[in-house]
Amino acid sequence: MIMTRRLTVALSALSLAVLGALGAPSAAQAATASPSGMSANYCSEGWSQHHPTIGWGSAGNAVRHAQCKLGKWGRHVAIDGIFGQETYNATVSLQRECGIPVDGIIGPQTWRCID
Repeated sequence: MIMTRRLTVALSALSLAVLGALGAPSAAQAATASPSGMSANYCSEGWSQHHPTIGWGSAGNAVRHAQCKLGKWGRHVAIDGIFGQETYNATVSLQRECGIPVDGIIGPQTWRCID
């Protein structure tokens, strides 16, 4: 009974290890994949979404687009679609460089600078 249980646990662990190594995408791959399986290009100059005002706590594709653009200005942040501390700090730094009001919010003036 104990031997059977140990064998079952060992085989289950082995199966999970093999499946995890062969078939599961990494967290980074899953985060960057679009529904079609191709990476979305949030830095594209042809990105057709309007530029809403975004700031701390904002989330979504507009934030991803801003994060990608910040990277092109040398403010490399994770393109995770979440406007948190890292994106805020990069935004403030860019606003200083552009000579526009520094508020950590990406509105019309900051979008003009970032694009």
